[in-house]
Amino acid sequence: MKLSLCIEPVLTDLDFYDRIKAAADLGYDAVEFWALDGRDVNRIGRLAAENRIAVSICCIKDSWSCKMNSPVNDIINNLTESIKLIKDMGCNSLIVLSGDTDGEGDAQKNTLVENLKRIADIVVKEDVTINLEALNSLVDHKGYYVDSSGLGFDILKSVGCSHIRLLYDVYHMQIMEGNIINNVTKNIEHIGHFHSAGVPGRHELFDGEINYRKVISEIEAAGYDRYFGLEYWPTYDHMKSLTDIREYLKTDYSI
Repeated sequence: MKLSLCIEPVLTDLDFYDRIKAAADLGYDAVEFWALDGRDVNRIGRLAAENRIAVSICCIKDSWSCKMNSPVNDIINNLTESIKLIKDMGCNSLIVLSGDTDGEGDAQKNTLVENLKRIADIVVKEDVTINLEALNSLVDHKGYYVDSSGLGFDILKSVGCSHIRLLYDVYHMQIMEGNIINNVTKNIEHIGHFHSAGVPGRHELFDGEINYRKVISEIEAAGYDRYFGLEYWPTYDHMKSLTDIREYLKTDYSI
């Protein structure tokens, strides 16, 4: 499995850009981050190339204000700019958000479907994957609309574009619904990226109620060949924590 390290919550004693080399030195296959806004994408791309590490994914510009239930022209303009920026650093995947519940139920779902359909031709032409993220609404993101993988998969099936997928965050979905392996393996073709952290707490993957070795084993067996992202807050020395997690995930998935 190709492991992608989200460098926002880790290695915080280092400058953001220095974390790219650190992730490479630790043996990770890729880095990712949240905020595209204000980043020097050319510098990120250069550092990634120099250290032979990929940039797997990041959030669309203004991701919390330009959500997929925003006016479609705003989405298109933001997406067009974001695509140019990620290509400048050798990346071809973006994270987008649904927005919060507005009380309109099916109407809100239909808006997301229609907006995603409107951008489908753009992402296919640019060969970029858009990943709609499902988040938990119980602990971290109260009021968030797409708070289950079932709803996310329903939306993506209605959109019907292979370049528009779900970002399946194991941490968030364990909180909301559990049944991780069945939900993932039955819908693997609709998943473009994974995120992970220990539950509860959002810390080390081996310190919680999820057997991540088994989860990764089943994901691989289902044919997934993209990145598995680590998005967690270490509870002890970051370099040691990242080394321990990589060894844990790279060793004997059958346990």
